[in-house]
Amino acid sequence: MNTRAPDQFAPRTRIKRRQAQSVGAGSWWARLISPPRGSMHRRAVTTLESVLATLLAIALCWLFRPHNPLLIHVGFGWIWIVPIVLALRYGSIAGAFSGLILLGAWYVLYPGADVSSIGSIAHSLLESPPGAQAFPVGFFFGGFVFTLLCGQFGDVWITRLGQARMANDYLAERLSILTRNQFLLRLSHERLEQDLLGRPATLRDSLARMRAVTISKEPAIAQRGVVDLRGAQQFLDTAAQACQLEGARLYAWRDGKPNADAAAWIGSAFDLEPDDPLVREALETRTLVHIESGAQESGAPSRYIACVPLVDAMKEPVGLLVIERMPFLALTRDNLQFLLVLCNYYADGVRHADVTRDMLEAFPDCPYEFALDYARLVHLYRDTRVRSSLVGLVFDGRDASTTWYEHVLRTRRALDVQWARGDGQHRTILTLMPLSGEGSIDGYLLRIEDNLRAQYGVDFESARIAVHTMVIADEEPVAALRRLLERCDARG
Repeated sequence: MNTRAPDQFAPRTRIKRRQAQSVGAGSWWARLISPPRGSMHRRAVTTLESVLATLLAIALCWLFRPHNPLLIHVGFGWIWIVPIVLALRYGSIAGAFSGLILLGAWYVLYPGADVSSIGSIAHSLLESPPGAQAFPVGFFFGGFVFTLLCGQFGDVWITRLGQARMANDYLAERLSILTRNQFLLRLSHERLEQDLLGRPATLRDSLARMRAVTISKEPAIAQRGVVDLRGAQQFLDTAAQACQLEGARLYAWRDGKPNADAAAWIGSAFDLEPDDPLVREALETRTLVHIESGAQESGAPSRYIACVPLVDAMKEPVGLLVIERMPFLALTRDNLQFLLVLCNYYADGVRHADVTRDMLEAFPDCPYEFALDYARLVHLYRDTRVRSSLVGLVFDGRDASTTWYEHVLRTRRALDVQWARGDGQHRTILTLMPLSGEGSIDGYLLRIEDNLRAQYGVDFESARIAVHTMVIADEEPVAALRRLLERCDARG
């Protein structure tokens, strides 16, 4: 039974088809006349074919004219067609070799020829001795001349045909490579389009959606010491869309361990197994653990793909995210890092009363949203080393400065958080820029200055706007913010 796949030899068939359609191989007659290609025994084949073709032609002529097998003195040297064809097919050397066979056949097939010495041949060229046939000078001289002329033509065009074939094969191979690359590129674009349609475009968009999940109007004292996973289902839906989760459950933290009942879920239901090795390692290390980690590869298998403890800025757990199913291509370092950022951001939002307590005690007039995001970004830098920045713009007390001050307030970006302060003599705008390093600070200041120049014809220097910047770090964040406010002359 033949079990060979129908397309097993498809590449070889395509190569043969390209060669058949190349230069000099346009029909069966051309393939018959043209010399063979790619044979390691080409010289042997050429010699054998020259000998056999010449002898076959002599044998056929001998059958019809036994007394004149070379068809000498019949008006046209028909026997020379074979050397001429061989010269056109293989070159002048093959044609001359076939002509020498005809010359040897004359001495063998025509009795009475004097072949005792070379001198006798030279003598026969001048006169015919009695009893010997005269050497056909015109027959052989004309035949060799025509054969060598055709051989020269064949040599030139065989060389050109070989060069053209090499160029054509190279171009065909390059076309095949480009076609394959274009096909892979199209598949890659389709995959990228599916990923972009199924998940938010950037981390900024995800954090902007997460901000509205946990913001609550409840007093801070009402949440102190209590873990309440507010907006758990909205958080899990956002994380599933951003990180391509197919089956996951979120468990709240109760009495030092995850609660048995899930607070939110995606996909089919499953129960939490506290003794699972992946769950135990996640609870012990208080960090993200997945099946590709070294400890899991050498230990007992787990039914889960990843476990992420939700830890707030105070290093306190608030919940556990268990992932049972996700696409194989989504199990990457960048995607898991993305998921960890979202989990930490949500954990800070759940415990926002605790993480913002120090900020609100140090700066009572600080907006609650600003204090919460500042604590979140400090936690984000501590765990993932993703930097954020804080920019302070100080305006003086002139009336024109009030217009510029209000204009800068209106040009806030969607993800930025602002804190406006004023003491009568100075007005200060503190802009918290998440996920922005020093390069983003320069871009932000350039955008604000260009906007002021386009709207009011002033820049920072002519408008007497002082600029102070700070990169958020994880060491003494409240003290660092206090020093920035002192530089801005906006002491709390």
